[in-house]
Amino acid sequence: MSTDPFQSLIEAVAERAKRAEVFEDVLCEPGALCCQARDVESEAFYLLRHEPGDPAEVWIGLHTADRWLSESIEADLLHLGDKMEDLLDEELVELDYDGGALAIEHFRDDAKVYVFRSRLPVQAGQDVADPGVIDRAVKVLLAYEACFGQLGDMSASDELV
Repeated sequence: MSTDPFQSLIEAVAERAKRAEVFEDVLCEPGALCCQARDVESEAFYLLRHEPGDPAEVWIGLHTADRWLSESIEADLLHLGDKMEDLLDEELVELDYDGGALAIEHFRDDAKVYVFRSRLPVQAGQDVADPGVIDRAVKVLLAYEACFGQLGDMSASDELV
């Protein structure tokens, strides 16, 4: 395991993400964990990455450069009438997540990648390699996959959730 606490977090979450067997591929990169979505024609990735600061910000979310994929997710949400946060919260409850409600940001970044992401709560001074932070990060990552994997063109099925 790395001596860098963020890299240790990434490596620990990657190990558990691989064991979950819900991603096409799981790759550790410097400063980020990249989990390729399964059964999607477009490239879509669930990412865990950090932004330095105190408290450090750890972000988990879905990223895709495919505008149509992003729009298909948005269309499903519109037809379902549910908020993204509510759908994510349902998945978090299933995983016994204890970190409180998460807001979801949705935007297109400077690299023209469509992003749905949430900030993982990390308290000022808390070690991100703490087992509790690792556990919450794994649960949020898996909840993102369970939530978004059923929306739009993310799933092999054409049916709405």
